[in-house]
Amino acid sequence: MNWLAWSQFLAGRPAFRQRQLEQAVFQQLVTDWSAVTTLSAADRQWLTDNCPLDIKARIFGQDNDQAQKAQIIFSDGQRVETVLMRHGDGRRTVCLSSQVGCPLGCQFCSTGQQGFQRNLSSGEIVEQALLWQRLLAVTGQRIDNLVFMGMGEPLLNLAAVLTATEWLHRSNGFNIGWRHIAISTVGLVPELKQLTKYGQQIKLAWSLHAANDQLRRRLMPINRRYALAAVKQAFLNYAQVANRRVMVEYLLLDQVNDSLVQAEELADFLADFPKNLLVINLLTYNPGAGQFRPSQAKVRRHFANILQRHGYKVTERNSLGQAVIGACGQLAG
Repeated sequence: MNWLAWSQFLAGRPAFRQRQLEQAVFQQLVTDWSAVTTLSAADRQWLTDNCPLDIKARIFGQDNDQAQKAQIIFSDGQRVETVLMRHGDGRRTVCLSSQVGCPLGCQFCSTGQQGFQRNLSSGEIVEQALLWQRLLAVTGQRIDNLVFMGMGEPLLNLAAVLTATEWLHRSNGFNIGWRHIAISTVGLVPELKQLTKYGQQIKLAWSLHAANDQLRRRLMPINRRYALAAVKQAFLNYAQVANRRVMVEYLLLDQVNDSLVQAEELADFLADFPKNLLVINLLTYNPGAGQFRPSQAKVRRHFANILQRHGYKVTERNSLGQAVIGACGQLAG
């Protein structure tokens, strides 16, 4: 959607008009302004010309699959991918992208190896959720959770990400609570401070993957700019101020970061966090960028056991989306 045109249309109009438009787009899920009969014919035509509701996309996977992927094509020809995940307990989570490509170059991530094209606008972020909401509505379902874990580093496009989440959070939007929105980030210190001041209880996921600067610099070049000690302090401040548990994401790579010594190192590194404000999520490597292999099941169990003996809550993320090349680290547009 063209949010600039949307804003131009609403300028100087009464508040009820904005509510009508929000309800039409986000609740009635209209795909053509001609269906919004509360607007005059002239207004409907102006919005059709300047703020069209169609979304050009290709869907991969079937409606009954655990995961489906969509590739959205924007007016300038750039493409991003977004994923709908259906969980066993009935929840539906949408994974959103925030950039076309990514400038960070993490060695294990297909998006990072693709390079960076541009940031997404807030409207382009909302379009991803809107596409899936329209699909789910056919069977009377809705989106339960939003996670910014798709293409791009969300904190490098923070203004657009927050504007989009505000639209999706609104009662006239998708009415998704702040606690059901998560942002995954490598950890950019100034932007983490900005999020701390923002004041909403958004869940943060820290894409960590190594507990020492030397290894993390090799895997994630951003560590040359922000050393782990500074990033850890920024996440700790967020957790304490927001009173929200931080999820530490740790991708287990065979014979790279999965030794028992490295498990102890991770436990020691995170010792500053109160245990109730931290959960460690162990991820499985999905085939994609880099010459890596997933850790063996026995190694993963031993790694998790060490962390649990130190008192940490440990989870292992189910890897949904491999069938459509839409699992973690595989999105490339």
